[in-house]
Amino acid sequence: MTADYTAARMAGGFERQVRARAEYQRRNPSWVDSVSQYRALIESVSSRGARVLDLGCGRNGLHGEDLSCAPGATVFGVDPDPEPLARNAVIESRVVASGEELPFDAGTFDVVASAWVLEHLEHPGLVFSEVRRVLVTGGHFVFLTPNAWNYNAWMIRAIPHRGHAPLTRRLYGRGAGDAYPVRYRANTGARLHRLTSAAGFASTALTYNGDPSYIAFNRPLLEASFGIERVLTTPALQRAQVHILGVARA
Repeated sequence: MTADYTAARMAGGFERQVRARAEYQRRNPSWVDSVSQYRALIESVSSRGARVLDLGCGRNGLHGEDLSCAPGATVFGVDPDPEPLARNAVIESRVVASGEELPFDAGTFDVVASAWVLEHLEHPGLVFSEVRRVLVTGGHFVFLTPNAWNYNAWMIRAIPHRGHAPLTRRLYGRGAGDAYPVRYRANTGARLHRLTSAAGFASTALTYNGDPSYIAFNRPLLEASFGIERVLTTPALQRAQVHILGVARA
């Protein structure tokens, strides 16, 4: 197991994270990574023929090779950055636009999904109101975002933005274009409930999930991160886990 982890570390940051998560799941069989949970939530609220908007889709498209939607779903993608949007090979219908001013009529979509976007929003209230506007009544807003109360967010806040790109490239194998400014203005449970309520959503359900891979740069840190995750799974601290997943019903 140690040899596997050392090889993964040498292969690069992304592979190291994959191996760390795999090892954590071997030790904790009930754990499911956040992206898999996010995709399952999208599928659970997408009926046959649903119209789905991937808000901030970038080049990945709902973070998978397929769209995690019900059969016959029509998926649109929106992103303010034209370069990654042009490289998106998953979503055919794509448009350059910001979440503050979505170029769609009211009630256009059954589902709006957004992963790793809310932490970057400068005006989250405007974005949430726009999401509610383009959703049909009874539609769903599904999101995945970092938790501002988690220690990983504290560490990121301590680093000036100019250092984010080289750091993420070196530690996690991500390109310079993946490091956008983080603001954490919609990244606590209380703030998310306030934002969705103010935007007119009928209800919001949040769940929290851990991930030990962010600081698992070597074997001692891997074991330390696993220990931290065990502590954060206790009922009193669950809301400090690294990711927040949410489903808001319009």
